[in-house]
Amino acid sequence: MPDAADCSLIVPAHRGGPMLEACLDSIARLDPRPREVVVAVDGADPAVLAAAARRGFTALAYPTAPGVAATRNAGVRAARGTVLVFADSDTLLPADHLARLTALWAPHPEAAAIIGSYDAAPAAPGFVSRYRNLLHHYTHQHGAKEAQTFWAGCGAVRRDAFEVIGGFDEAYRIPSVEDIELGYRLRRAGHRIRLEATWQVKHLKRWRLRDLIVTDIGRRAIPWTRLLRREGRLDNDLNIDHASRVNAALVCGGGALLAVGILWRPGLPAGAFLLGAAVARNLPFYRFLGRTGGWALAVGSVPLHWLYFAGATVGFLLGRLRSDPR
Repeated sequence: MPDAADCSLIVPAHRGGPMLEACLDSIARLDPRPREVVVAVDGADPAVLAAAARRGFTALAYPTAPGVAATRNAGVRAARGTVLVFADSDTLLPADHLARLTALWAPHPEAAAIIGSYDAAPAAPGFVSRYRNLLHHYTHQHGAKEAQTFWAGCGAVRRDAFEVIGGFDEAYRIPSVEDIELGYRLRRAGHRIRLEATWQVKHLKRWRLRDLIVTDIGRRAIPWTRLLRREGRLDNDLNIDHASRVNAALVCGGGALLAVGILWRPGLPAGAFLLGAAVARNLPFYRFLGRTGGWALAVGSVPLHWLYFAGATVGFLLGRLRSDPR
């Protein structure tokens, strides 16, 4: 079974700053330490190179900024470990990150990859940030152990499996679904992926409402829909499970009826009923938000959650217009 000495930790970064510094500090405190840390720079920001050098990490710069997928692949080529551990530059890794990974992998030697979760204590204090990061945490905490996708924010894969399928698809230049696409190819090649929800990192990213909309529609829903269409699949797992599809239908139907209700009065109670049903179906998530961040967060997150489902529906419809997955 792999141990820390087999692990190469690969961090793609585009620019320096407090989040990258905090991320690299957390990596420097890992116990046990990985075989090596490779910081692959998607661009030419000297602050990233300096931050890696101060901690004795390997740093590779790609001034032409080839994109996140190509940068991760370049980091893999420079690494020597038999297990590739990926972390994003806006996360904090707990000191026992690799110890927990190897302990969770030990009972499942057949798995080619392991993915984890964000923790339930996101660093960014804003309302939108807490909602978005806790939604990600909750989704992964309730996902199937036998995962269908890969996640590069907190994920590890055996080098031999990674190389046989050709690594990340470098046509994906901006962060979107390049890790999900990798996971689909791993599964298609007969490899197994485990979701171990207790293997966690802390997310540092601060979300604004605009970021939420752009990411959920433009960088997730649209490219993921195109990818699903190319693959000819629609998994009952994580963000695209049956429950999420029903929730999206209730929210969009309810919103449409409320809009129609301006001219057709019966649309108002019908729309309110559908939105109420959407709230009822998601009470476990809102209770989780209440326990974790207070009931103001839980109540205030309801319209953000509706926006999430509406955005996913819009992205799905736009994604159906083309079969190109990128």
